[in-house]
Amino acid sequence: MVKIERIGVSSAAKIYGLTLGILGFVIGIFYALFLSAFSGLMGDEMSSFGAGMGIGMAIVFPIIYGIMGFVIGALGAVIYNFVASKIGGLEIQLSKENEIPIL
Repeated sequence: MVKIERIGVSSAAKIYGLTLGILGFVIGIFYALFLSAFSGLMGDEMSSFGAGMGIGMAIVFPIIYGIMGFVIGALGAVIYNFVASKIGGLEIQLSKENEIPIL
């Protein structure tokens, strides 16, 4: 068994921030497609507003999600480090694939 006793706060924050930023980009693209597709049904004035709003979401969502992910990742790592110092770390079992047995 291997024990994870501490998680680097900055590395966890960067990983969470980038992961949620990518997720925000995907969600923003879906919103952009949805609003662009259905904005034509709303009339001429709402058509350009809906398309612009969709493009705006594709730009703003990754930024918002990335910032939220960075903060949540850092906070999660700090909380994990505090709890792990009190009750011990997370135990995981690792195995090696294709290992030749020693006779």
